[in-house]
Amino acid sequence: MNPISNYIVAAALAVGGVAFVGCEREETVSTTTTTTPNGDAARVDADRAEDRMEDAAERTGNAAERTAENAGDAAANAAETAGSAVKSGAAKVGGAVQDLTNPSPDRIPGVFAEVAEAALTKDGVDDLVERFVDADRNRLGQGGLDEGNDQLNTLIAVIATDWKAKYNSEFDIQNVENVYTQQFMNVKAGEQGGNTNAAIDVDRNLPAGETTRVKVGADTDSGVDDAGSASADANRNDPGRNIATVNVMGSQGAPAVSVPLIHEAGGWKIDVPDGLDAAKLRSNLVAHLTEVQNMKAQWPATADEAYRAVTHHVLLAVMDKPAK
Repeated sequence: MNPISNYIVAAALAVGGVAFVGCEREETVSTTTTTTPNGDAARVDADRAEDRMEDAAERTGNAAERTAENAGDAAANAAETAGSAVKSGAAKVGGAVQDLTNPSPDRIPGVFAEVAEAALTKDGVDDLVERFVDADRNRLGQGGLDEGNDQLNTLIAVIATDWKAKYNSEFDIQNVENVYTQQFMNVKAGEQGGNTNAAIDVDRNLPAGETTRVKVGADTDSGVDDAGSASADANRNDPGRNIATVNVMGSQGAPAVSVPLIHEAGGWKIDVPDGLDAAKLRSNLVAHLTEVQNMKAQWPATADEAYRAVTHHVLLAVMDKPAK
């Protein structure tokens, strides 16, 4: 065979090889396509769907687990924050954190807000009494504060309904500075025991230069009483202890009232009359809140004014003053 013939044969074989390979690929594709039964395809689709469902379920479970963990962390943080607040002597009043260890008279309006809100809360008498000095808390706490509140609770519910209808809000004092203004009350503050007995001027309180000593009831005025005595329990005679008297002006038919306070470890506390017991306190609250309800047609136009009127009657009740 000559060289040209050899070249032609080689070329033909090469072309044939290419054609053979191409045919083999086509056969393979055709086989793959034609030999997969419809049932197998359906099973593959089902398997894929199941896998997707499992993945979605796993993602949902993980998300739920993360949500639960986040909620748990939030609850733990809230509890820790509350615990820290208690340890540091802090409380939340009207959306602001109040340092209970701070004896500034500026803290007193927050106490009045708590007193008013407790008095307008179902079974809130015990919470109200927590704002009294040690001796008063101990005395009234023995009178069954959790019992005999049905009449008071019924009255509170009626006022709450009418309050919501008129002011479109719950009885919740948010801004004490707007409620307890200088026109409503003034504060005389000082210390016991002969060190700095002059009253101090704190914004809405005394005229500048006022030096009248704050008067407090006490067995003696010479120092700390013996442990266990009534006056020691009331913290009335401790030299240097911060004391104050709040004078609430007469308004809307309610007479003026003076409210003495003593600063204890838990903050400012109201020193109520020694003759006030649990039954008397409950009776006073019913009488004064009935007066508030009877004046529903004359309730002030704004909630802040109404907060002042209700607080005034509650303070009259705790100071054992008549409703009329």
